[in-house]
Amino acid sequence: MKAKLLLTCAALIGLAGCTTPPTAYVTHQFATIEPQQIVAAQEPLRLQVVTRRYRGEELYNDASPWVYTGAVAALKKTGVIQPSPQGEDGKVLVVVKEVDSTAGDTARGIAHGVLGGLTLGAIGFTAKGEYDVSLQITTKDKVVAHPPVRVDVNIRFGSDSAPPGLQTYRDNNDALKQALSDAILWTVWDMQKQGLMPLQ
Repeated sequence: MKAKLLLTCAALIGLAGCTTPPTAYVTHQFATIEPQQIVAAQEPLRLQVVTRRYRGEELYNDASPWVYTGAVAALKKTGVIQPSPQGEDGKVLVVVKEVDSTAGDTARGIAHGVLGGLTLGAIGFTAKGEYDVSLQITTKDKVVAHPPVRVDVNIRFGSDSAPPGLQTYRDNNDALKQALSDAILWTVWDMQKQGLMPLQ
C-alpha cells in the first residue's frame, strides 16, 4: 500500500514538474529590417491608418486591437509615414489575412484547455498560424500597393522549443504585433528600394 502511495505521489510531482506554459515566436522568409535601414523623409506623409483583418476570405471583426495598434506603432518607426487621424495627405490601408483560420483556433483551444493553458512537458508540439500582410497607400494623386508578405506566428506547447536566437512571447498578441511590425517595416523598405514609396 505504501509503495503504491509513493508511486502515485512521485507521478504527481513529476507531472507538476513537467508542465510548461505555451510561448509564441515569429518566423518569416524575408530579412528583418531595422527602422534605420529605411530612408526617413524630411516631411513624412500624414496618413490615416485603416486596418482590415480577414480570416480566410471573410472579414473578421473582433474586439482585439492588435492589428490597428500594431500597424500604427510600426508605421511610426518607418520615418516616412506619420499616422494621423485627419489623414492630411491620404491614407494607408493595412490588411492582415489569417491564411489558415483553423490553426489559430487549434492553438487557442489548447491554450484555454486542461490545466489552465499548461500542457505536459513530455508532449511537445508547435501550432503555426500563417498571416499575409499587405499595404496600400493612397495620396491625392496616386495609389501604391505592395503584394502581401507572409509571416508565421508559432505557438509552442510542452517540450517543443523555439529555434535558437528567436525572441519568445508569453502573450500571443505580442507575437502577432511583432509579426505585423516585421512585415510592415520590410514592405516599406522594399517599396523604397523599388522606387514606389511616395515621398514628399
